Amino acid sequence: MPRIARNLLQEKKIFHIMVQGINKEKIFKLGSEKRKYIKLIKENLEEYEINLISYCVMTNHVHLLVYSENISSITQYMHNINTNYAIFYNKSHNRVGYVYRDRYKIQVIRDKKHLYNCILYIHNNPVKAKICSKAKDYNFSSYHDFFSIEKPGEINELFMNKIEYESAHEVKNMVDMTFLDDEESIDFNVKNEIEDFLINKSINVTQMKYEKVYLYEIVKKLKNVYNLSNRKISEYLEVSKEKVKYILK
Repeated sequence: MPRIARNLLQEKKIFHIMVQGINKEKIFKLGSEKRKYIKLIKENLEEYEINLISYCVMTNHVHLLVYSENISSITQYMHNINTNYAIFYNKSHNRVGYVYRDRYKIQVIRDKKHLYNCILYIHNNPVKAKICSKAKDYNFSSYHDFFSIEKPGEINELFMNKIEYESAHEVKNMVDMTFLDDEESIDFNVKNEIEDFLINKSINVTQMKYEKVYLYEIVKKLKNVYNLSNRKISEYLEVSKEKVKYILK
């Protein structure tokens, strides 16, 4: 990957942020609601001196990747966005009360590999949720804005051209890393995936674990669809990590 300016990462200036609806409610269910939040994201950048790297607005949560010289600016920026959206949402739905699960979650991006994969992770959220098959098919993320939005030159250098950018977003090219997300939702989806696999194949758990053809298929599916670590796959399927590693070689 191209060189990234050291000060961007060593001084902890890039942050991954997640906002989620209270009780996991779908607070961005409508296209108009997603567009409203995106508008708020973009129109507050200059005031708080925030540089937007990438974003994705899903039905019950939002991911943002931002660059800022000052963490306090991010606090003010997010407060402004979330307060204005809460007012809009409550008025639109004739409701009162809290809109968000908590204030927001924030994670420091620690190095260039983490940065690179966070961009891919954010844009692939709709793919992971099976809303679309490719990141470019989702209309409420920064996938198509990436080369048109003004951002630090070092960030643009991550991808040499549009073809490299597009190919990098294949799920198989993502590195297994830890990002902010709703782990309970992932757990629920993975368990449902395994249950559906058993039903569709008309097999039981023992057959899935010990018959090679079935184990190979479910291991690769969990890796490709959910990008789980080998350890997590072994835990869900109750097979050894060595066996999982061998299958994925």
